[in-house]
Amino acid sequence: MNSDSSIVNEKMLETLQFDDQGLLPAVIQDWRNGTVLMLGFMNQDAVVHTLQTGHVHFWSRKRKKLWEKGEVSGNFLQVKRLFVDCDYDTLLVKAEPVGPTCHTGSRSCFFSEILDDGILSEPESEAANGTILDGLYEMVLKRKQNPQAGSYVASLLKGGDDRVLKKITEEAGEVLLAVKNHNKEEIVYEVADLLFHTIVTLGHCGIPVTEILQELGRRFGQSGLKSNLES
Repeated sequence: MNSDSSIVNEKMLETLQFDDQGLLPAVIQDWRNGTVLMLGFMNQDAVVHTLQTGHVHFWSRKRKKLWEKGEVSGNFLQVKRLFVDCDYDTLLVKAEPVGPTCHTGSRSCFFSEILDDGILSEPESEAANGTILDGLYEMVLKRKQNPQAGSYVASLLKGGDDRVLKKITEEAGEVLLAVKNHNKEEIVYEVADLLFHTIVTLGHCGIPVTEILQELGRRFGQSGLKSNLES
């Protein structure tokens, strides 16, 4: 695929199953940790512009016009990879968000949880976002803010730098021994322990997991579809 060309593979476009309004739903996902950022709709022009520019474009059903996410706010979505589902009628766009995706200023549009007694809207909540690592980080913050008697994490945090760092050293040593033993189950167990205590350390220092993933993303490769295609 040539991102500089004005011609996008016509056969590919014909394969996509647009609805009777000429639209496809497009789920936007943070490529670094899997957070579902938003849902939009693309027509054929939006797909073409997304592929050519490396920035996510949508078709506005309300305004009846093509628009680039971030054209007003500057919070663009830089495309890393595009997927289509098995029926060819829904797109999955793995993207790197530049700033918050939601117009409310939240990282994701999905922050309202449906509960038995209604809808709980928490714009700062990470409950619907990311991976189990993000969930563990949130748990560590809760133990830090509201220590509970008998909580292992709370006891680690209470011990300060020395207690937290001692556990990191111990768990790293256990990983080394497991690898030397060439025992898969032991390696998995000990690496999980090391990751867990690393999350505790991040919570102790007040550094979200997302910042680590951003740094890994920066090292992994340049932003955007065009850069990926040319690498």
